[in-house]
Amino acid sequence: MADLETAHSMLNGKGNFLKARESGGLREKLIAENKTRWLEIGCGGTFDDNFTYVDLFPEALVKQKGRYFRMDMVNATDAALERLGKFDMIRMQHVFEHFTPEAGLTVLANCAKLLNKDGYVLISTPDLRKYVEFYLSGQIRENFDWALNRISKDSPNSFYFSIFSHSLPFEKHEWCYDAEGLIYQLNRSGKFDHIRELALGDELTTIPFTHNRPNEDVCVIAQLKST
Repeated sequence: MADLETAHSMLNGKGNFLKARESGGLREKLIAENKTRWLEIGCGGTFDDNFTYVDLFPEALVKQKGRYFRMDMVNATDAALERLGKFDMIRMQHVFEHFTPEAGLTVLANCAKLLNKDGYVLISTPDLRKYVEFYLSGQIRENFDWALNRISKDSPNSFYFSIFSHSLPFEKHEWCYDAEGLIYQLNRSGKFDHIRELALGDELTTIPFTHNRPNEDVCVIAQLKST
């Protein structure tokens, strides 16, 4: 996870420092509105208060009884989704890029089934625009050192960028997104409105609740459409 000093030093177009806050924002807004039932898709073994988790780890390996469920969100049945219940917010942090765009639409449709009225979906992914800038400026090595799990340190910059595009064999990236792409997918699903990017200076933004890798990710929020 990027440190807060990196996030705090990011500049906006006028040269003023953005303050990516550590408290307040979306988390406290939801708590103030008594919307405290949250679902995390793809927990990665990390747990936080208020969340129920789904991932593909065997349940016996996860010591979070009653809070963790093994589920494939692409192929989940309606019965399985009903057993999870309803949620006020669903979060996917660096998960959505591991679905193909077709499977991603299915995941969004399933999220809609799991949300309470006016519920939120919050999605962060690696930001294609940032990585193109890293690549073109020669900073790709500095921002993607875990590529060394697959390639050698002396690999050309194109290899580092390809790790971003394709990731590791066991957790392959299936698609690349920027804010425009995430908003496009949410609109295509037909299930959400009030769709917008959360920039680092947004009043709802906090680290790590909305952006868990603020120097490299993009974050979009949307609300379930009223029926």
